[in-house]
Amino acid sequence: MKTAGLTRLEKIAIGAIVGIVILILVPFYRQIVEIKRTADCLSNLKEISTALSLYQQDVGNAFPLAYYALPDGSPITDSAGRPITWVHAISGYVRKDLERVFKCPADPLGGSTVLTHPRDPNRTLRLSYGFYLPMSAQKLEWVPNLSDTILIADSVAGGQLGTINPNPLLNGNDGFVLTFDDALIRPTPNSRFIARLAIWRRNAQGDWVAENLRSFHLRRDGVGINVLHADGHAVTRSPTILFLQRNRKGTLEPPWSLPNPPDSRENTPTAPNSDNW
Repeated sequence: MKTAGLTRLEKIAIGAIVGIVILILVPFYRQIVEIKRTADCLSNLKEISTALSLYQQDVGNAFPLAYYALPDGSPITDSAGRPITWVHAISGYVRKDLERVFKCPADPLGGSTVLTHPRDPNRTLRLSYGFYLPMSAQKLEWVPNLSDTILIADSVAGGQLGTINPNPLLNGNDGFVLTFDDALIRPTPNSRFIARLAIWRRNAQGDWVAENLRSFHLRRDGVGINVLHADGHAVTRSPTILFLQRNRKGTLEPPWSLPNPPDSRENTPTAPNSDNW
């Protein structure tokens, strides 16, 4: 007795339908994964925000030092030759596992900056976030536009814009801090962009190119640069924040505003004469 089965044509048709379904679902799956990673990264930044708030309660509403520096701006290092940074200052206030909090799951480099683990000097901690250097050791009341001034953001060690690092620190192990393309703590009139912010590379014509350091898309796709603002809220912003904007007076505008301490010479994280490093 013969049994009925699928004909060759029917098998081909079913295979084609399955293939089409897979082609439709795979992009959605990837998008879901990216959204999940971004959500986890924002959760990390919120945990960092909580730790910063607790830290500020103990030090008079001041932000931590971005990193411990010599008068010329070069980092002071520990016995392993690694920088001592804001991460070490707030680590005692972080409730969760440090490896989870300070490494963004969306970072394809897995944290490009290497620090000595704050809780175990025999281990290392990989870092995905940079601290906006002008905010180093500044008080909350000195910062204009707290809700629209970036404090911490996705970073990449070694720079960007085609791997250009205009101000290399520690041979490129420097994603712990966000600075300017031609200066460190204070911008010059010619400063154009934020160094070490994790974005797509751009070519000489200013176009995005495929050989990116991190797979960030434009904000319309729901993915961009994850940032923590000075007031404590975390969001995802467009990669276009890389470029500095100024008003008619030449003053930097958000999201890269500068603090206004009563006497800036007494409140910078290094020597008084190191205006631009």
